[in-house]
Amino acid sequence: MNLFENVLLNAILIIFPLLVYVIYEAYNKVYDFKKSGLCLDFAIITSFYFVVTFKNDNYSFPYLLMNIPLFLAYLKRRNTSIIILSIFSCCILSRFYNTLTIYIVIEYIIYFIIYLLSKKKDLGLLNIFVFFKIIFYLIHESITKPYVINNFKYLMNAIIIIIPFILVTYIIYYTFKKANGIINFQTELRKLQEEKNLRMSLFKITHEIKNPITVCKGYLEMFDINDKEKSKKYISIMKREIKRVLILLEDFLSINKIKIEKDIIDINLLLEEVTSNFIPLLKEKNIDRIFNISKDELFINADYNRLNQVFINIIKNSIESIGKNGLIIVSLKCEKDEIEIKIEDTGIGMDKAELKKISEPFFSTKENGTGLGVYLSKQIIEAHGGTIKYISKKYIGTKAIITLPYEKIEF
Repeated sequence: MNLFENVLLNAILIIFPLLVYVIYEAYNKVYDFKKSGLCLDFAIITSFYFVVTFKNDNYSFPYLLMNIPLFLAYLKRRNTSIIILSIFSCCILSRFYNTLTIYIVIEYIIYFIIYLLSKKKDLGLLNIFVFFKIIFYLIHESITKPYVINNFKYLMNAIIIIIPFILVTYIIYYTFKKANGIINFQTELRKLQEEKNLRMSLFKITHEIKNPITVCKGYLEMFDINDKEKSKKYISIMKREIKRVLILLEDFLSINKIKIEKDIIDINLLLEEVTSNFIPLLKEKNIDRIFNISKDELFINADYNRLNQVFINIIKNSIESIGKNGLIIVSLKCEKDEIEIKIEDTGIGMDKAELKKISEPFFSTKENGTGLGVYLSKQIIEAHGGTIKYISKKYIGTKAIITLPYEKIEF
């Protein structure tokens, strides 16, 4: 194996465990896992082990290069690695140079003293270590091989070995530093994005709560105690809006713990009441309605208010998606042990990316949407033991398909 192959092999052996550690650290930061400093110690010691194990005794180059993991341990202030690598380095070099044990021990003690006294960090400290390593290397070579001083060819060979050592040291250092820099940058970028999403979510929540409060404020300003008829009407509206705020707040506080209170309800009647409430708005926007639901009673065990919330949210989204001039179809089909409810519209629809995120909390395709309606609807339906899915095509329309468990109720 020539010198170039030796340099390349040892560089790979050193950097491979360190890159594995960098990948591990990136994974931890992405998923916010706790990491242990022992993993870095393991990577540094593994690098050292590889160089020592696969060294070629025809060259002193590996004995230079095996100090790089030690220098990284100093830069990262990994005291466990520093102690272990210093001891093994002394043993290995003492065996290689035979009679220089005391000089080698002094060398590594000097490294440790520099580490303790130096206020420099990273590159400055590394420069000092590299400088002293070259000096000690030449001292060791000159003592064990006195003819090196008078032999120009041998001296040139020593310089040829030192130059790759310097290059590999700084390449590995900058590679490791750059990789950590990229990881930290991506981590900070993700934190900024999360903060931005949080701020946006809080804005949306505030906006959603602000609407009913604004309505109450408006009716309070118009409130006239002498006009009893209007006062009763205003009080009823304000009560409804306040109740809406309380429900919203309750949902925000227990977003992952939706509570349902089941009772025997007529699902056909519920759907009819919900769609009837939208008739004035549908007429105003010139939206046609097809209501394919039987007039017969169909009783199920469910939470009336929660299902009402789900159907209102879906139909409201359909109306907003259509804007003006369109069609909404509400249909119900009862199978042996399952009820299927479809709410279709001819609105703007969603593309694949939007459809994939539609059930995520705080994701909304609307400019002023809270992004909670679809998410909470999914939670409510699943709390009933059912499912809800959306089929949509951009500029064609959306279909919401709800399935609920059905068991015939005997009175």
